[in-house]
Amino acid sequence: MGKQAGMAFAALLLASATALADEPACDTNIRVRGCRAEVLAEGNTVTIRTATDQCTVVDWTLDGAARSTVVTDGEAKIDLGAPAGAAVLGQCSIVKDLRGVAAREFGTSDASVIGKPPEGRGETTACKGLREAAVAAQQRAAAVADFDTRKAYPDKETACTEMLANFETLNAVLPAFMDAAVNYARQCQPPGRADALRTELSRRVNTARTQHEKVRRTCMSGG
Repeated sequence: MGKQAGMAFAALLLASATALADEPACDTNIRVRGCRAEVLAEGNTVTIRTATDQCTVVDWTLDGAARSTVVTDGEAKIDLGAPAGAAVLGQCSIVKDLRGVAAREFGTSDASVIGKPPEGRGETTACKGLREAAVAAQQRAAAVADFDTRKAYPDKETACTEMLANFETLNAVLPAFMDAAVNYARQCQPPGRADALRTELSRRVNTARTQHEKVRRTCMSGG
């Protein structure tokens, strides 16, 4: 398979892995936290750069008029069709990233899914141990969840080998993460938290396994 054909297959495989390429990359309704960004106006173009490759929404103004731009992969360029006026940064917010779900759903940046120690009173030694075990289990899952739908693979064989190996490893560690997180929630979080957490983690596990199956079918289909 030639290089161009290999790259073309990689693009098709990546589209399959993300439940088809026409789905949105970002959920702008869910803002996670703030971020750093800059807005630069030059000629007819405004360039917005962020300090992260994650999905972000950058609020800014052009000659006093409010604007909002979704930025992925750290940069967005906007052709105004006329000389740019005064562009001023408002705020930058990281939003929920829908790309590479298998990795991001279990990344360490979402440690809040496990739950925080209760405020205003001390955490028992037992609960501290359970929480640390849950965090460690999440970190183990994040360490192997390096699947990235934006990665370019040189050929079909490499893409299939890397993606499927990652999914197999991730699926192997997810049960331990779920057990540790739910055990901590059941014993140390408010009533009902364990059931809610189990439902959410089940959704995430099912999402990862659905992606796995789509990639597996694509890899087995040939072409």
